[in-house]
Amino acid sequence: MKSLKRLFALLKLFSGGALPTLLFMGCLCALGPSAYAYPRTPDDLIEISCGEENQNARKILIAYDTIHGSTAEVAERIGTELCARGFQVDVRLAVHVSDIDRYDAVIIGSAIYEFNWLPGARSFIKKNRKTLAALPVAYFIVCSALYDDTPENREAVREAFVDPVLAEYPDIKPVSMGLFGGAVDFNTNQYTFFEKVVLKILGKLIGFTDHADWRDWEYISAWTHEVGALLQEGEYVMYENQEWNVRGILK
Repeated sequence: MKSLKRLFALLKLFSGGALPTLLFMGCLCALGPSAYAYPRTPDDLIEISCGEENQNARKILIAYDTIHGSTAEVAERIGTELCARGFQVDVRLAVHVSDIDRYDAVIIGSAIYEFNWLPGARSFIKKNRKTLAALPVAYFIVCSALYDDTPENREAVREAFVDPVLAEYPDIKPVSMGLFGGAVDFNTNQYTFFEKVVLKILGKLIGFTDHADWRDWEYISAWTHEVGALLQEGEYVMYENQEWNVRGILK
């Protein structure tokens, strides 16, 4: 039932014609086995800690899940910029996190794959839902559907990929939700055969060959700045009814 709801929401985003259909497939990356949902190569895994010099600062965990490293790079950028704002930050692959009790806030990120967040991110939320419900939390996702970053596409992606998570874990009230474009790189990423076929056709239709990067780093920085301001100033509340603006910050 949940998958069907996601499918109907996605059809609103990817409706009509071969190009939207392939973008739909590209956003999912591939309908392959869940066993592929881990960093494919050592370079796709990024884990850092920073901000040790920020004495008595709030400590933030960024827990993410990735396959080809695009989400890892976004998590790293968010982490380093938050450290520059005066926080202490750990950036970790979600499945490597065993305890979140020592953190003052948590940011959870995932690539979109097979209609859903990656298994590591989903398991992290499920495992820690009680603690997360009592902490300031922010979410972000990385999805190739936002190759065309318009308000309409953001709304459709939010409905397809964010609303199901909010509905499944209503006790967790995120202060913000970042919606970011993804990236494709045949030179560095290890794709399955099906992924290669889909992405090659997609590239011919929207105009890339070996590489495309739809991540808007200025927007990612702006989103990080806004989330950091909320956490730094303590201006966050646990909302009963989320209403998001286009940027992903709660109204």
